[in-house]
Amino acid sequence: MSHPPHKESWKSRTGLILTVASGAIGLGNFLRFPGQAVQNGGGAFLLPYIVSFILVGIPVCITEWIMGRMGGEHHHSFPNLFRSYLSGIPLRLTGAIGVTIPLLIYVYYVFVEAWCLAYAFDFLTGQIHFADVNGTQEKVIQQAGNYFVEMVGAKENGAAIAGKIFYATLACFFLNFLLVYRGIAKGLEVFAKIAVPLMLVCSTIVLAKVLTLDGIDKGLGKMWNPDWSALGQAKVWISAAGQIFFTLSAGFGIALVFSSYLKKDNDVVLSSLSAASLNEFVEVAFGGMITIPVAFLFLGATVTTFGTFGMGFIALPAVFALMPGGMFFGGLWFFVLFLAALTSSVTMLQPVIVFLEEAFHLKRRTSSFILFLVTFSLSFPIIYFNKDFNALDQADFWVGTVLIYILATLQILIFGWVIGAKKGMEEGNRGSHLQMPKFFWFVIQYITPAFLLIVLGVFLYQNMESYINKMSVDWMIANAPPNTDPESARTQALVSKFIFISILAVFGIIYFLVHISLRKKPDTISEKARTKSRLLMLVIAGFACLIFGMYKYFPYKKAIPDRFLDLLPVQSIQPQGILIMVGSLGLVTLLSIYCVYKLFITRNE
Repeated sequence: MSHPPHKESWKSRTGLILTVASGAIGLGNFLRFPGQAVQNGGGAFLLPYIVSFILVGIPVCITEWIMGRMGGEHHHSFPNLFRSYLSGIPLRLTGAIGVTIPLLIYVYYVFVEAWCLAYAFDFLTGQIHFADVNGTQEKVIQQAGNYFVEMVGAKENGAAIAGKIFYATLACFFLNFLLVYRGIAKGLEVFAKIAVPLMLVCSTIVLAKVLTLDGIDKGLGKMWNPDWSALGQAKVWISAAGQIFFTLSAGFGIALVFSSYLKKDNDVVLSSLSAASLNEFVEVAFGGMITIPVAFLFLGATVTTFGTFGMGFIALPAVFALMPGGMFFGGLWFFVLFLAALTSSVTMLQPVIVFLEEAFHLKRRTSSFILFLVTFSLSFPIIYFNKDFNALDQADFWVGTVLIYILATLQILIFGWVIGAKKGMEEGNRGSHLQMPKFFWFVIQYITPAFLLIVLGVFLYQNMESYINKMSVDWMIANAPPNTDPESARTQALVSKFIFISILAVFGIIYFLVHISLRKKPDTISEKARTKSRLLMLVIAGFACLIFGMYKYFPYKKAIPDRFLDLLPVQSIQPQGILIMVGSLGLVTLLSIYCVYKLFITRNE
């Protein structure tokens, strides 16, 4: 063991904002958001989306920054950041979750990042020729699908190890660790200042091309024309809240760790709002204006049948192959996706690096090398067992969905009920260039926690059973698709169980390491906060029992998907759609401009 590493810091407020924003800007902005919108009422989806941004997005972002700055007095790793609010097992559980989430999400996210890099390379070098097929549009899509499955090694387990995608993954590992090794100021901050503007410029070029295509008004109509009847469905509101939750990386703990490097009088309210507004601008202006409109223009109503992966890596490659100049614009688009993925993945490593260095007094070289070995070892099963994306899907559900929901809910409950919403707001307003409205304490203490608990409860109730069933050999064999070999179904079930057990094992190891790191440190929590934290854990335990009881005695029955909307005649963008599109773009643009203006006039303060 060596001496503790020197204390890092941000060189500029702009660098911090761009780094946090770049960590949130990812594939979900460009692929998940438009897919969610078109499946949940088109332009009407923006109403619950904006409501969720106000009630969930902004409060969670601001509270993360405030708690990070407050906890920075006790170093910067996730367990230490909560020492003033939790103790004992609750502190160790929360700290372990905070370290586990970015570690395990990075493990599979870097693999998807490699897909973007490989597609960008193949487009720019002219290796994709779907349009050479002499046949129908369906044949082009089929060839694009076959290319995707073969390229990422999803046809058979082990295929990805033998293909070029393995080398693309190694390249992504190298780039990520090169950046994180250089530290916050020289690595993450410098890269964010280059990558974010470059991403915006490249996205603008692709957007300009899309908006000048003949007939694009029908594609815009598919995305933005509203179906107001969708607002009467609970799933639309749940989907909107979930999208806001995922797009802002709420529950990752990344913003909390990064803001811990701020001084007591540094602004957090304006900075957090600026990072969130930049993320929303990218999502609405580029994700909402490019993906669905151009895909619908070339592929028609079939775009609604693609999931996130299908939209990004089958539908859009087919579109670019059919588009004039598609090799260049396809390469540019996937380069944008690669930058978005890289800026996200590199920020995931920082919380784990900080934990290793603070807990065990390691130097950056040692901690980076250890983390490289750990993450690559954990990534190998995800890459190897990639048939039908089974391992990746399991990891994304349990870590990238369930755990981050839990952590975000814990954070907002701790802020509102252990710290106290009013006290937390006073702390946040100190040194801030933008004061939070006085009524905001009520939103943070009551509305946002209730909103999160409802969304988490409904999500688990609707989805958990299917993922538990996927670990059952008997269930997988009984429900296997036609012509599926029983041995293949058995293997898929065993892989699902292996991934789940591996996640539990990694969490157990991290919990032990967190316990070791906190063992000799004195408690800094007050007796009042200790009592509140115990009550909070009882509430969460009761909530978990409620969800389990509903799952056990009132199993969720999936409704038959309503395909009626896909059969409606396609129209060009209507006045209501134009109003929603312009209003949404105007809202995120004005919010971003306002934040930039406030940042500019307070740059010397």
